[in-house]
Amino acid sequence: MERRKKSFSALNILLIVQLILMFGISIGVTQLISKEATKSSDTYMMTIAEERSRIILNYVENIRKTLSEYSHAGEILNVLENPSDDEARSAAQAYTESFSGDIVNLEGIYVSEWNTHVLAHTNSKVSGMTTRSGGALEELQKALLNSEDGIFESGVISSPASGKQILSMYKVVFNSENSPAGIVGIGVYTDGLINLLDSLSERDTDSSFYSMMDAANKEYIFCSDSGVSVTGGNIPELILLCDVLNGTKDNSSGKFTYEADGIKYVSMYSYMADRGWIFMMNDTEDEMYSLTGNMRSYLIIFIIFCILLIVIFNIINKKHEDTSQRLNKVVEKQEKTRENLSNALFRDMLTDMKNRVSFSNDFEEGKISCEAGHVYYFAMFNVRRFSEINILYGEEAGDMVLVAASAVLKKCFPNSVVYRTGSDEFFVVTERSGGDDAKDVFFSELSRAVKNLSMPVNIGDGTINVYYSVAAARKSNNINISVIPSLKSIMNMNEANAASGKEIIELDSIK
Repeated sequence: MERRKKSFSALNILLIVQLILMFGISIGVTQLISKEATKSSDTYMMTIAEERSRIILNYVENIRKTLSEYSHAGEILNVLENPSDDEARSAAQAYTESFSGDIVNLEGIYVSEWNTHVLAHTNSKVSGMTTRSGGALEELQKALLNSEDGIFESGVISSPASGKQILSMYKVVFNSENSPAGIVGIGVYTDGLINLLDSLSERDTDSSFYSMMDAANKEYIFCSDSGVSVTGGNIPELILLCDVLNGTKDNSSGKFTYEADGIKYVSMYSYMADRGWIFMMNDTEDEMYSLTGNMRSYLIIFIIFCILLIVIFNIINKKHEDTSQRLNKVVEKQEKTRENLSNALFRDMLTDMKNRVSFSNDFEEGKISCEAGHVYYFAMFNVRRFSEINILYGEEAGDMVLVAASAVLKKCFPNSVVYRTGSDEFFVVTERSGGDDAKDVFFSELSRAVKNLSMPVNIGDGTINVYYSVAAARKSNNINISVIPSLKSIMNMNEANAASGKEIIELDSIK
């Protein structure tokens, strides 16, 4: 009997020790999963916020392109040269009405003389009116002349004509003497942008909502939660964020928390510095971190089960095995997500080449050292007037040009690494022996690439000729990311001297 008691006691001690160990392990696992779940939730919401901010910027950029396209129309240029010509005004009005029909959510687009005397407008009744005078006119003219590309964005405003919210911008049009000849302006309702954001929000959680605020005046531009007030004055954390971000020149993103009506919220923001807008994705803390709360609840239940099921040791072990399997799946899923994010960070999705970030990482200061007798060869290819290709033939055609160029460079430099280091820029890197034979091989590859790139590019409904600026160099020491600006300088000198760019410059000799 005593032996049985000792055996039973030893078994109880073993079970209690295992219970304690399992309890400790469970706490550690729960904390780990809770931490990773919180991090994953934050990353997901931040990705959404940054994605939506890019959509907003693309929406605004499309309006800019539309206004620029309108300003280059022959009817518009003609009426600005001959504002008193009835035939020119009629042609401009007809073109404006036709052009307006293709723009979704348009309030109006127009052309006026430099003094804002309207020559043609979507609404023909506005033609002949002068929209500004005095200080207001001078302020607009000054803003247009001081803008980098001649386009002045007045931002999101309430339209004086319709009372609705619009995106408004203006562009100066110069005459042949490079003097201001007139102004083109456009107003587009924000309804289209809001509808687009609303359609994307259907994929979000039920409690999440988005908003965008002007950091300068601390007022909401729009908010998908109709219960939010026009200003952010009732959220001190948001007011502080506006004060911190207002006037900064760099885009940024981050997270802040706040409490409203007794509910705790988490907000992920993306700041668009050029326009002073803060886009935010908001959700309740309970909903956003529901997995963390579930894991804590699971821990409590697990403790109760451990106490109740000490006598059925095998079931507890099975439970532990199931938990481990679920943990492995979570970790595997997170690893896959991390791998996908890494590919998105270091590769250009259009050409499947390494990108500028990857180049900076590969050629970080001190990372590269040549073997004895070896040297690095570099070549830079820049698509000339790439923006004009996008404007004249469309962005899809521009993408075809980039894909074709990447294919040529991969083929012509089979033993090299090709990077896409800019929107219209490619960079070739190869390590070779330092002899003349290696230089001749690289020169041959470079010549073949230049020849093949000069061939017309098929863009679906025709072909276009694309021209490239080229620079080449080699270097054997102190190799880092500074080779890019060095080759850009060489490329600029080649263009200034009308050189072919196929001469291989010795960077080691340049101080």
